[in-house]
Amino acid sequence: MSPRARTYDESDVRIRPNPRGSRPRTKDRPAHEDAILGFVTGVDRGRYTLIVFGGMDTTKNQLGLAMQLFIDRPDQWELLALRPELAANAVEEVIRWNPTVVWTTRRAMEDITVDGLEIPAGTTLHLLSPPANTDPLAVGSEPFDITVERRAHFGFGGGAHHCLGHWLARIDMREALPLLAGRLRRPRLERPATFRPQSGVTGAVELPIAFHPSQEGS
Repeated sequence: MSPRARTYDESDVRIRPNPRGSRPRTKDRPAHEDAILGFVTGVDRGRYTLIVFGGMDTTKNQLGLAMQLFIDRPDQWELLALRPELAANAVEEVIRWNPTVVWTTRRAMEDITVDGLEIPAGTTLHLLSPPANTDPLAVGSEPFDITVERRAHFGFGGGAHHCLGHWLARIDMREALPLLAGRLRRPRLERPATFRPQSGVTGAVELPIAFHPSQEGS
């Protein structure tokens, strides 16, 4: 361990209720260290977990689901390789068609009626994003097409529950997809893929892909 390294233990950080809702009490240390520890171990622990979860686990699963889509649509994959500037559109189209978060749970706060269906207050609702994202009455009947700019989808939720890490996920995928398209030519499945259940966050457990390397990567 270097002389500057330091290990924190229970004597360094005391996590206890604070009536003012501020960071946990700490011993003497630089202000920036105190702020970091307060963020990780204090009242913002849940927010920190959501950002890590949203920026890593869901993104890696979404990339696998993107490959599943593009393997079945080789013309779109080749187009992305030729036109990497379409990466942003490709990301939105992938999430619209095949999101890693298939449904979200909400509770009706008051009695509401949706298309003649009465939903009493307190009802637990499971809202499916793929049907909403591909409803022809809302987005048209065009097939999967990375050149089309469509209205916003619900792949990241909405309103007060909109995903905290949506920009991180978008940036990661905008970088990854055109890079993969340029290097993995004519991708195909070597054998059937296996997927996690469509409950919570779904994605590939195993996605065995064979491909022809590009001349640059060969």
